[in-house]
Amino acid sequence: MQGDDQIGLELVKRWMEKHSGEYPEDLIEAEILENPGINLLSAIAGLDAAILVDALQSGAPVGTVIQLKEDDLGALSDGVGPGHGWGAAETLSLGRQLEGEDLPETIIIIGIEGAVFTLGEGLSPAVRAAIPAAMELVSEVLQSLLEDSK
Repeated sequence: MQGDDQIGLELVKRWMEKHSGEYPEDLIEAEILENPGINLLSAIAGLDAAILVDALQSGAPVGTVIQLKEDDLGALSDGVGPGHGWGAAETLSLGRQLEGEDLPETIIIIGIEGAVFTLGEGLSPAVRAAIPAAMELVSEVLQSLLEDSK
């Protein structure tokens, strides 16, 4: 992992620790994919909904927490995207073309604006400072999805 690209892993690990046992295991599944790439598709196949957490580069101030729906991902292909090349937008687009019926109907992306993507670097201070807000947003989105599924 490189710099701010680690934010997804860090945030999900912290969220899982904080919320361990809070949700029924048959309803909520949290998974950490260190190198998701195309593996992202198999990880979310068959789910009703998915929340993805990743570093983005959109031009917003570093540390900005952004919520996107899958429909918003088209913008990620036009200069607004993951800080690490082939990312969620490209992977989900390919997945919809190849096996769209297997993917969740609802996919929400929680993106944190990154700036440092250098090999061996840690999270930048602004991205690290965004973790509490991003964790709260993940919880809010999850709660909304659970309420909608009732």
